[in-house]
Amino acid sequence: MPISNLKGVGKNTELLFKKLNITSVGELLTFFPVDYEDWNNMKNIEECYENYEKNSVVQIEVLQEYSCITSFNNKKIYKVKCFEINNIQNLINITFFNNKFTPMSMKKNQKFLAMGEVKIGYNNIYELINPKIRLLNNNNNNNFKLEPIYSQTKNLSSLRIKKFVSEALKLLPEKIPETIPEEFLKKFNLPSLDFVIKKIHFPESKDEIYFAKKRIIFEELVSWILSVKKIKNNYKSNFIISNFFDEFKQKLEFKLTNSQEKIILECINEMSSGKKMSRLLQGDVGSGKTVIAMALAYNTLKSGFQVAIMAPTEVLAMQHYNTFSKIINHENIDILTGSTRTKERNNIITKFMLGMPGILIGTHSLISDNIEFKKLALVITDEQHKFGVEQRKKLLNKGNDPHYLVMSATPIPRSLAMIIYGDLDISVINEMPKNRAKIKTTIIKNSQRVLAFKFIKKELNSGNQAYIVCSRVTENKNNNNNNELSEITEADVENYKSKIIKNYFENFNIGILHGKMSSYEKDFILQKFYDKKIDLLICTTVIEVGIDVPNATVIMIENAEKFGLASLHQMRGRVGRSEKESYCILICNKKSKNIIERLTTMQKSNDGFYLAQKDLEIRGPGDFFGTEQHGKLSASLISSLKNPELISQANEFINFTLETNFKFKSIKFFNQKT
Repeated sequence: MPISNLKGVGKNTELLFKKLNITSVGELLTFFPVDYEDWNNMKNIEECYENYEKNSVVQIEVLQEYSCITSFNNKKIYKVKCFEINNIQNLINITFFNNKFTPMSMKKNQKFLAMGEVKIGYNNIYELINPKIRLLNNNNNNNFKLEPIYSQTKNLSSLRIKKFVSEALKLLPEKIPETIPEEFLKKFNLPSLDFVIKKIHFPESKDEIYFAKKRIIFEELVSWILSVKKIKNNYKSNFIISNFFDEFKQKLEFKLTNSQEKIILECINEMSSGKKMSRLLQGDVGSGKTVIAMALAYNTLKSGFQVAIMAPTEVLAMQHYNTFSKIINHENIDILTGSTRTKERNNIITKFMLGMPGILIGTHSLISDNIEFKKLALVITDEQHKFGVEQRKKLLNKGNDPHYLVMSATPIPRSLAMIIYGDLDISVINEMPKNRAKIKTTIIKNSQRVLAFKFIKKELNSGNQAYIVCSRVTENKNNNNNNELSEITEADVENYKSKIIKNYFENFNIGILHGKMSSYEKDFILQKFYDKKIDLLICTTVIEVGIDVPNATVIMIENAEKFGLASLHQMRGRVGRSEKESYCILICNKKSKNIIERLTTMQKSNDGFYLAQKDLEIRGPGDFFGTEQHGKLSASLISSLKNPELISQANEFINFTLETNFKFKSIKFFNQKT
């Protein structure tokens, strides 16, 4: 039914709705609120001020009716003097800008509810600026509801949308037909579709909002996972890869772990079956993902095909090239980066364009328009979260449905991986190579920094290398105004070396590294560090992934409280890359219970998957992937990641739909913010 059929929707309002992608009454009913105002959440004003609550609800009585003043820029400011009903000593100034109608309606001795952010104003008197106001009745019959808040556009306010939604609900039948079998609604404790459509707009309690949203998120989960499963089931390969695994193992100087061997065989069996291998390979830092990639590349090469391996930095690409070259003949491996010379670049491009078997390792250069492959059978992306969705897709499109391996050193909780990479099979390396020592982690205060410097100096004198990570590139003007170590509140790379380090490490080679440097500068510094020409690297989180320097034994992280557990664990993984005893020092400037608890968790565990799950629970999924990485996942899908049980239930229902050919019809989602 066209939106214009609703009472009060003329041509102008119809155009305004179109800006919100609403053209029908059905679309309006599934344009869900982004938030709710809770007018029953009344608190005393001290509590509201101390908790910085932006939507505090305070009970007030008017002491003195409004007065008006004109500001220097000719704006009208209206003030109403009030006091808190339950504590007449708490005076409250209510201030309105260019709004005379609300203050004019507030008469002396009348009681109101005021919703807004409580601040301290002139003469230390509490103040609310432009609050929302509701009249309190003297008969105490005040039944305030949760008010829906909608995304709005100019001239179409949330309040107007609410009125139109109310009209639209009147057009529904008494009972909306159900789309999910009753047995699943009961089993998963999901509300009916009728309940969802009505209560998501006009709930009477927060529990009703919770259950309505639960059903909405469940449906979107089902729709998303079902679609990627259907995509995965249609995967077929144009390349049959033969099994040369035994031959590959004989070339290794070490023994593979059981986990590595199992994953390699799973991948080879899939690649030789005629089915397209599409797999996410997860492993904790230092778990040995590269050798798995190498084994698959070796089998593909020996089968007469081409392999493309994309790494985020030149240093990591070069590390892979050197590692692969120890096992595979140099003639079959090429490296292509931004610094590759033109003549060599042209020779490499020609080789792969003609279809000669080979392995091409590179950076973003691999997705250049002039790079063509004739027999690309395997694509591998390393440190995949450093690449956007479109970049990975562009590399895959260089071949004709090649096999695909995605490698991630950032442990991803299974619930997150199932959604983000629902079209990929997931392999997890659950063993660490025997030559890796456990990293010892310690938490220290600002005042103990000198002791940490002495310890780092001792390691450098033993011929080892170290990192010091700062949270900023340049100096914050409000901090670091002197050289006192105990007074550093926010460490920055550029001043750390000149102000502090020269007093403790003047006999050592020191390098700096941060994100504002060019790619060439970063790769140059990292290569010098790898070649042991730099003893101590002062850097930001640019070293978080992909840097493998076996000689580095200490990493000190300033302002550790600013980072999530997953990020801290990745930085810690830059050391402990050999049999040498390694150390991670966390400097913490804040002592809140939450911060200490989080860092203590880091101190007690070296398990990246455990820490990633904790990070997801504490900080949410935003720290794992931004929109560039996961494409167009809605906020409701992302919010489901904290509820693994709901994901499990969605998968159970999906299996039912596939087995019984049940035609699932989902609510249409127009509001991605819900």
